[in-house]
Amino acid sequence: MIILDANVLIAFLDGSDAHHEATLDLLERRLVDGFGASVLTVAEALVHPTRAGREASAMESLRAIGVDVLPITANSAEALARVRSEHRVRMPDAVALHAAVTTKSALATFDDALAAPAERAGVVVAR
Repeated sequence: MIILDANVLIAFLDGSDAHHEATLDLLERRLVDGFGASVLTVAEALVHPTRAGREASAMESLRAIGVDVLPITANSAEALARVRSEHRVRMPDAVALHAAVTTKSALATFDDALAAPAERAGVVVAR
């Protein structure tokens, strides 16, 4: 599985995004791997579609490419704090990195501020 960061999901959902074509290419090349994203990451990606009244169709687009929405549980709090602290990343990035680490998955992101800590944590970064 490949964990998708919010910027990848946002670019997928927005044809005018600077990373849209790169995202489509990545998703096509890695379709056989399957995709996952934390529920928080998916919620972040749905903000703009929700403002436009398109949240249902955006969520359907994510389902259509097989994005598995991964839960965050109460038991995740300490681990998320540890990831954020150790890697000095913002909480949304800590959530994506935590999902990649706990599922032993690659991480797709266009964010260098997340890619570098992910690689230091032993996570393969897909671009």
